[in-house]
Amino acid sequence: GDLRLGERVDRALAHLFVHQIHHRGQAHAMLAGTSVPPPQLDEFLLASDAPVRAADLEGLGFSEADIWPG
Repeated sequence: GDLRLGERVDRALAHLFVHQIHHRGQAHAMLAGTSVPPPQLDEFLLASDAPVRAADLEGLGFSEADIWPG
């Protein structure tokens, strides 16, 4: 069945955000131990960050419209 946890949403989200930071650090550490340069792992999601992410998106074959339609 149905699994229900009694956690507050704010605490569950805080846990998830911190946990993803942990895994991002693990990925960066593993890549840093190779000859492959680690990719940019920070997310630039604000509209004012568009110039910062433009080259990364282009390199991946994406555009702003692909990420933020509408």
